[in-house]
Amino acid sequence: MRDLMTMRGRPQGETRPSRRRRTGERGNTMLETALVFLPMLAMFFGILDVSMVVFLQSTLMNASREGTRVAITFPSTYNGTTCTSQSTCIISAVQNNAFGFLAGSNSNLITVNYYIASNLSTPIETCTGGTCVQNGTLPQTLSNGTVVNYVNQPGNLVEVVVGNYPWNWFFPVSATGYSTTNRSINLTASSVNVLGGLAVGTTVPPTP
Repeated sequence: MRDLMTMRGRPQGETRPSRRRRTGERGNTMLETALVFLPMLAMFFGILDVSMVVFLQSTLMNASREGTRVAITFPSTYNGTTCTSQSTCIISAVQNNAFGFLAGSNSNLITVNYYIASNLSTPIETCTGGTCVQNGTLPQTLSNGTVVNYVNQPGNLVEVVVGNYPWNWFFPVSATGYSTTNRSINLTASSVNVLGGLAVGTTVPPTP
């Protein structure tokens, strides 16, 4: 009789051990969810980080290639805007193909280098932010007898470089563990091409 009265206040078929077991199962479920969620979160941000860096690197590379394509045609305008110099046209082309990543002060990360065939290790002139600095003297006579009078004359090489573009990781984890200082990566892209012929009726290349 006493056992029957004791069981009367409980759901049919349920005992104290089974109720404790259900409570323990709920606790295990929460713990397992937490243990699975954290690695999945790290994996999600890791994939996002890597994908963004690959996209950004590809964008900068394509932008630098567009810059050299514009350079070899010696345009006087770009997108309807008159260029004050060849390098400003090149920089505009790079910015236009960089999806806004090189807008504003980031335009200073774009460098235009001119090389002559006799020295492919050091540019004869370097242009950054619309300012050009000549690193050598002209004219120079090449081994084949060609006289180089201009840094950007046909036959010379032009190189467009996007250097040290900073990108912060979304998930701040470095190879040595969690870090709040080592959260960025610097990306660099470059493209080189040979300057083509001048426009018909033109004998002197534009200002670099």
